[in-house]
Amino acid sequence: MKIQFLNYHRLIPLLFIIIFCLPTLSLGQMFSIQETQERLERPLGTSTLVGLSWDIADFSYSGDLTGGFDRLDFSDNIIRFRLNSPGLDISLGLAGSFTGMDDNSYLNVSGRIFNNLNLTRSSTFVFSVPIQLTTDIKRVRASSFDTEFQQSSLIFGTGISSDIKLSDRFNFKMHATPNYGFSFAQGSFFGGNLFRFDTRAVLFINNIFGRRALAIAYDFDYRKYDIDGDIYDYDFTSHSITIGIGL
Repeated sequence: MKIQFLNYHRLIPLLFIIIFCLPTLSLGQMFSIQETQERLERPLGTSTLVGLSWDIADFSYSGDLTGGFDRLDFSDNIIRFRLNSPGLDISLGLAGSFTGMDDNSYLNVSGRIFNNLNLTRSSTFVFSVPIQLTTDIKRVRASSFDTEFQQSSLIFGTGISSDIKLSDRFNFKMHATPNYGFSFAQGSFFGGNLFRFDTRAVLFINNIFGRRALAIAYDFDYRKYDIDGDIYDYDFTSHSITIGIGL
């Protein structure tokens, strides 16, 4: 029996409406020299990225069981919508037949709040320690049999983060954060443990679209689910390229 997963085409227009309705900064009239100088001033760590990602993802079983259940392994592409802002990251990942995934369908909704504790700060360099809390839901459903992986998570993490002003035109941002927390199935209080390690590197090319920047980002995401019963012990790894706008 083929399981219908999501009506994707209804979600995509809504996401674009949200993206293009985000508030933008406006400038009053001024002399052309003053306007140029104002556009070049972009304080480090204050940019918001809104973009579309293409993930190359691998989801593989890592438990000890050898049979008696249907596995949900896949190596496929995922489309992801991202909003990364100071203190808040939100993403929505979708995959199915429209991305070339034939045997499964995929959904991931993730939200992260964080606060950067600055260790070094200047006009051209910021080095900080992020304190973060992440929650998400990840669901993988089979198209040809009645099996699904659905886990919600709550994880805590820290690591390192830096912002570098390379020139008036270029800013660079990166972070690397290990995380550890809990994963649980729908209706369960506790299901198991989750380790996650993720990194991000973003290049902002300023003043490409007026005051807005062109943002090019790479994300790496690794998650190891250790769920009671071993059936849902999976490793998830993805490499993601994002093209977006820096606000």
